[in-house]
Amino acid sequence: MLDPSSSEEESDEGLEEESRDVLVAAGGSQRAPPAPAREGRRDALGRTGSSGAARPVSPSPSVLSEGRDEPERQLDDEQERRMRLQLYVFVVRCIAYPFNAKQPTDMARRQQKLNKQQLQLLKERFQAFLNGETQIVADEAFCNAVRSYYEVFLKSDRVARMVQSGGCSANDFREVFKKNIEKRVRSLPEIDGLSKETVLSSWIAKYDAIYRGEEDLCKQ
Repeated sequence: MLDPSSSEEESDEGLEEESRDVLVAAGGSQRAPPAPAREGRRDALGRTGSSGAARPVSPSPSVLSEGRDEPERQLDDEQERRMRLQLYVFVVRCIAYPFNAKQPTDMARRQQKLNKQQLQLLKERFQAFLNGETQIVADEAFCNAVRSYYEVFLKSDRVARMVQSGGCSANDFREVFKKNIEKRVRSLPEIDGLSKETVLSSWIAKYDAIYRGEEDLCKQ
């Protein structure tokens, strides 16, 4: 016959073992979940690491600034080169201008200074023309222009002083006559078939003939 106390103890021990096993099983089941959390962190770290490795490295601001400055530097160099070239061409033209400018055809006459004797001879030649003592044919308008030139310019004391000081050349006398007749020709009425430029050229040629005087007649 079994002892009731022993059966109770065995049943108590069985309950304790079952309860212990249940607790252990429960504890194990409660401690197990953190493992997936650690694995999740590893996966997150792996993803962040892989994404960080795949992301391209951005250039530094200095590199970007150098990239932007290079075209600007080339443009500045080109503008400076063009400016220097234009300056060079300008200087060359300034130097060459006196040599390329239109020069008077008669440089000797331009530079020849009139003296007192030549002025007196010039007066006599123009006086001879006005008196009709030359073979130069001219109309009344030209004769009036020559008379004004002779009375107002050639016979003036101011011109005599300038000639005495060596301040007048043959070209200066010719230019004064040219300016005088240009005003007169502009005031003349238009003539059919005859331009005012032609009249000016004809009058200048006649002036040169009077100026040369007997020298021109001897050559003929």
